[in-house]
Amino acid sequence: MERKPTEFDYRGLNPAIIEQLNERGVILTVDKTGFEPFEPFEPPNINQLVSFPIDAFPSVFREYAIAVAESLQVSIDMVAVAILGLAALCLQGIFTVQPKEDWQEPLNLYILIIARPSERKSPTMKEITRPVYEYVNGINKDRQSEISEYNIKKDVLSKKISHLKESVVRNKKNASMQDILDTQKELEELEEVAPLRIIVDDVTTEALVKIMKENEERISIVTAEGGIFGMLAGRYNNQPNIDIVLKAYSGEPYSSDRIGRKGEGLNNPLLTLLIMTQPVVVDEAMQNKEFRERGLLARFMYSLPGSKVGKRTYKSKPISQSVREDYDILTNRLLSLRDWKFETGTNIRFSKEADKLSENFANEIEGKLLDDYEEIEDWAGKFHGQTMRIAGILHGIKHLQAAPTTLLEGRTMNEAITIGRYFLDHAIAAFQIAGLTDAREIKDAKYILKRIDKRDNKDKSISKRDLFQLCNGTLKTVEDMQPGLDELVKHGYIRIYKNNTTGGRPKDIIEVNPEYELQKVQKVQKEGDQND
Repeated sequence: MERKPTEFDYRGLNPAIIEQLNERGVILTVDKTGFEPFEPFEPPNINQLVSFPIDAFPSVFREYAIAVAESLQVSIDMVAVAILGLAALCLQGIFTVQPKEDWQEPLNLYILIIARPSERKSPTMKEITRPVYEYVNGINKDRQSEISEYNIKKDVLSKKISHLKESVVRNKKNASMQDILDTQKELEELEEVAPLRIIVDDVTTEALVKIMKENEERISIVTAEGGIFGMLAGRYNNQPNIDIVLKAYSGEPYSSDRIGRKGEGLNNPLLTLLIMTQPVVVDEAMQNKEFRERGLLARFMYSLPGSKVGKRTYKSKPISQSVREDYDILTNRLLSLRDWKFETGTNIRFSKEADKLSENFANEIEGKLLDDYEEIEDWAGKFHGQTMRIAGILHGIKHLQAAPTTLLEGRTMNEAITIGRYFLDHAIAAFQIAGLTDAREIKDAKYILKRIDKRDNKDKSISKRDLFQLCNGTLKTVEDMQPGLDELVKHGYIRIYKNNTTGGRPKDIIEVNPEYELQKVQKVQKEGDQND
């Protein structure tokens, strides 16, 4: 007699036990009675996004990006976008791009690359930024004697002022108020010589301003972690401060005056951000109300590289010496432009063809701001300017010190627009994944679902009243919850039924679909397998 397969309710089991039951032929059952067909809220499939148009890159950077991606077995997008950020940090504060007579854009960029923990972000960043650190170390080694001399003079003058003050206070004849003022003036006129900084990582906003002041008002934050978002949100000092990051995007003057602390002022601060981080960090940042409302999220160009996890080759082709040398030489030439004396100005101007392409592209974007790009209007409003910055960067890479005296060509503008469309596609996906483009009722539904998932009590049911207590503060009334609940019912996440066990007024009970619970278990198991 044939044995009937054993049926078993999987709920409450961990993934390892579920796998063992599957191997034994146990059928995992779920009771779907009363639920609508389960249609989960699906984020965009990042593996279906457009790939970075590597052919639009200058040849040296193109060949290097391909070689690094092959050697480290990472997405070409991750490498190419990071190299674009590196070029921006080299050229910021050196050139500006001038789309129109009364409009200039600096060449710094804010870039955010989003990838899982196992995607080799740190090795990629280390490889790409290596020549920058080598350049900085070489410059500071050559400056060491000047730095030491400055520090000694500063220390001597500071102590001299202290001694003069003490003598004046004691009415000694060997010192006068004029002596103090003369020495103070000498100290103020002492030309500061500080170590060169081009890249910083873990830094507070206060320290960032100081470092920028010491480095011609420009710096870059390059990191394979997302701690900067926590710092900007005030996680470490309970004082959110994103002003310098907002203003350094476009070079707006910045000043800070705090009680009990000397103020800092910057005339034309410029910052490049090149951040690689995990989806969970980005999700938290994109849910930050201040980041969205004040335009921080709109300043970033987003990249969601497709994953190569599970498809990587162990014996990959190493980066050839010639490709790496060409990359190092070009990077050093870009960095050395900071010492070049430009006698004819530093504005990059357009040829007639490039100007027409820029105009057509601007009109295309403008026509879609209230329609196709309505949900990302704040980001799309900066899209044309971002693309012009990319055009200026590509032009600077091609022509170096001759960039201001050479008109930006139509071909370069087309390459920039092609790269810009890549960032548009990925920005739309990033905002969709974060739920920022969702209708109000969908946002509420996802929020309610999060509150259900975070309960300490993992019972499959919860009363509507208790659920409201979990959501109170975000959803002000029970009636405010209803549109979100309706969406959860429609998508099969929950069902709502009346229950009367006390003989009084029936309660609305919300039951979670076990199929959703199974999906969560399988997702955890899949992510665990990928990270192993």
